[in-house]
Amino acid sequence: MPALTKMELVSLNPDKIYKLPFLLHYELWPNLDAALLANLINPIKLRFDEDIRDNLGPIKNKKGVYFFFVEPECPLVFDINYFVYVGRVTQDNTFFKRFYDYVSAIGDKNRRRNIQLLTNLWPGKTWVYFFDLGLTDAEIDSIESNIYDNIVPPLNNKFKAKKAKNSRSIYN
Repeated sequence: MPALTKMELVSLNPDKIYKLPFLLHYELWPNLDAALLANLINPIKLRFDEDIRDNLGPIKNKKGVYFFFVEPECPLVFDINYFVYVGRVTQDNTFFKRFYDYVSAIGDKNRRRNIQLLTNLWPGKTWVYFFDLGLTDAEIDSIESNIYDNIVPPLNNKFKAKKAKNSRSIYN
C-alpha cells in the first residue's frame, strides 16, 4: 500500500496542524543516565519502508531499543537528523513483531495519528537505528523511558517528566 500523502493525513485530522516543530529540550539532556546510555553502542541502521521486515536478518528476534530518525539528505548541509521516536522490543514483543505494526500502518487511514505520521509523513527519508541489548526487559524499559523523558521525541506520548508532558500539546 502506498504511503498516505500530507493532504490525506490533513483530511483525516483537519483540526490538527501537520507542521511538526522539533522542540529541543536541551535543559533535560543532562538528566540522561550515562550508565544506561553506555549500552547503546553499534546500532544497526535500517531504512524504514514496507520491506524493513525482510531486511532484519539475525536481529528479527532480538531485544533492545530502536530510534526512528528522519534524515532528509539536504544538499546544503552535511547531516540533518531528526530524532522523532524511541521504542523498545522485549521478550514478548520482538523486533519482527513490532515492525509488523509499523509496516501495516503505511497507507492505513485507520491508525492512531502518531503512527500515521511516523509511518507515512517522510517516505524514503525515515531510518531506524536498532540497538541489540542483552539486558532484562526492565533494564530495556528503563533505557527507553530515560530517553523519551529527557530527549522528548515528538512522536512518543507516554512521558513522565513534567516538562515533557507540557510540550506534548505542541505535537498533537
